[in-house]
Amino acid sequence: MNEKILSYIKKYTISFVIMGIATLFILYLRGVFSGGVKDIFLHLADAFTIPGVVMLMVGVMVWISTTGSFDMLTYGLVRAKDSLIPSPQRKHETFYDYKVSKNGKRIKDYSFLFISGGIYMIPSLVFNILYYVA
Repeated sequence: MNEKILSYIKKYTISFVIMGIATLFILYLRGVFSGGVKDIFLHLADAFTIPGVVMLMVGVMVWISTTGSFDMLTYGLVRAKDSLIPSPQRKHETFYDYKVSKNGKRIKDYSFLFISGGIYMIPSLVFNILYYVA
């Protein structure tokens, strides 16, 4: 198989496994089968909503960080640390040099976070509808 396809399969598998573990943990904490049918739909809706929203928000944070919005803040923190704890290995670089070096290290493909979070929200919507109908 193509290496790029294997990379996508690995990313989606890891994200769905993490969200699945979070869902099972939330269901365990809520005691999913305690109560009536309406309560079960509510617990299932919550158990799918929370990991889906968290994955979408992680995607938003990665997207914001790849645009360079946090570069000035991180540069300031690195410079503050260097002024408090001098390091002989670290050279004093300008903000421009720091920004150029960060541009080469940015995350390129993070759309799987949005797609897997969006797919995980579909059962959440179904269980929410079933909760309000029941």
